[in-house]
Amino acid sequence: MSFFALALRNILRRPGRSILTVMGVAIGIAAFVTLVSLAMGFQRSWADAYHGIGGDLLVAKRTTRRPMPALFAVTVRDELRQLPHISEAVGVLTDLIAIEEAPAIIVLGWEPDSFLWQHLTLTEGRWPANSGERTVALGEIATDILGKSVGDTIQIEALEYRVCGRFASQAISESGAVLMSLHQLQSVTGREGLVNLVSLKLNRGAGLEAVEQVRNLVSQRFPGFSAYTSGELVRQNITIQVAKAMSLATSLVALAVGLVGITNTILMSVLERLHEIAVLLALGWRRARVLKMILIESILLSSVGGLVGLLLGLLALHGLQMASWFRGKIETAPVAAVVYSSLIIAVAMGALGGLYPAWRSTRIPVIRGLHHE
Repeated sequence: MSFFALALRNILRRPGRSILTVMGVAIGIAAFVTLVSLAMGFQRSWADAYHGIGGDLLVAKRTTRRPMPALFAVTVRDELRQLPHISEAVGVLTDLIAIEEAPAIIVLGWEPDSFLWQHLTLTEGRWPANSGERTVALGEIATDILGKSVGDTIQIEALEYRVCGRFASQAISESGAVLMSLHQLQSVTGREGLVNLVSLKLNRGAGLEAVEQVRNLVSQRFPGFSAYTSGELVRQNITIQVAKAMSLATSLVALAVGLVGITNTILMSVLERLHEIAVLLALGWRRARVLKMILIESILLSSVGGLVGLLLGLLALHGLQMASWFRGKIETAPVAAVVYSSLIIAVAMGALGGLYPAWRSTRIPVIRGLHHE
């Protein structure tokens, strides 16, 4: 019988305990895959959205540490247009609104005919023509969530709007959004004259020196404001930081529970097989070989649990993306690093969880083990 087959046979001799251990590891790995993927997806979703509207720089209040930055007067936009190297300065307003029977949906307010619309692909109809027109364009996912087509009407707060277009975006948060003119979103939310961000587009050919000059001028002339790149705005976002920290902490707790389960299962197996291990030692097995056998058993159990947990995590992410209350808000596709990390963690849990039981197996006196029943 091969060394691997012997370890596998030892696991299968106690199927109930082995299955429970596998499920304990699987739950920990599934929690890791699901929670870490959601936290990273949350960051990617907002990074993609900011990148789409970002132009060269985004101006926001320095105190903003939320996905939707603090409101400020749109007149700041007009003053920013006077800075050197600025080609366009466009106000942006974002809100989460429950629309008809659908759960809260991201609603974006952009200035018509600005450069913000250029990164989107209009798949049907047209864009809102002007600020006075009560029309909206729906992202591909938002169209499905709301069950609306071009020409239909939707009610936002107390007002009705006609769907004039449908668009596609690489950012899932935009694809699940309702897009309207800035003036209309200000009116319907009672935020006349307010915006979350001002997106700056610099003159063609402006280099890094021009970017730094604009950033310095914004800090100097507009107290309390800063100019960020889209990546910087995401990285300093406290909500994203908290989501990542909470997901990691919860995952570590779940993984720790799985690790304790492995250690307990392998230790009990060793204690129940004292006579068998003593016989192997008496037949000439080196203690290092016994240690290796116990570690292989532990790693096998944990690896199977890791594969099951990875599958459960992927199914959970798919289920969330299909849920109407979640769809179109956060990217749920796990990155390759999360998948590979989950498998590596599973193997590491097996090695770590089996280390103490394996060490205990090498400390068994042969004479005492042979007399053990």
